[in-house]
Amino acid sequence: MQDNLAIDTFPALELGMQELEAMEAPGWWTGIGVSAGVVVASAAGYGSYVASAAIIAT
Repeated sequence: MQDNLAIDTFPALELGMQELEAMEAPGWWTGIGVSAGVVVASAAGYGSYVASAAIIAT
């Protein structure tokens, strides 16, 4: 009896197609967010480079 219950629970664990659609691929907003993060990080790095160069030059 216990083996039958264990076998019957496996179909409940399967994901339907609608549940998998959200996991397919990153969307536009993810790409835009990553791009914005790269731009901000690059600007911060360049800004610190310019600031340190200005301090060294003086």
